[in-house]
Amino acid sequence: MLRRGAWYPIVDETDDGKVVIEVRKKPVRVSRIDVAVRESPPDRWSIVVRTGLLRPTLGGREGEEVTTTYAVCPQCQERQDFSGKPDALKCLRCKAESQVDWSEIC
Repeated sequence: MLRRGAWYPIVDETDDGKVVIEVRKKPVRVSRIDVAVRESPPDRWSIVVRTGLLRPTLGGREGEEVTTTYAVCPQCQERQDFSGKPDALKCLRCKAESQVDWSEIC
């Protein structure tokens, strides 16, 4: 499954509007309109907002909508929680500190 805000290298493009990206060292074919194509990896934290339905096992009522917001490290792609609207974050995994890209929310 693809993660929002993650970086996947394109290994091939097809004539039918698809791209082949590398996910965990395996080729995955997706529609080109479903991915944002960049020339280079991001150098700032990506902000991802994900909405969905809360499962009762997570402490909510069945069918209750929940929003999860997290940041994706530009160096190691680790997902990390944060609070407020920080200008920069330090990754708990790789320890790299980078600016946060608030201009484009995934």
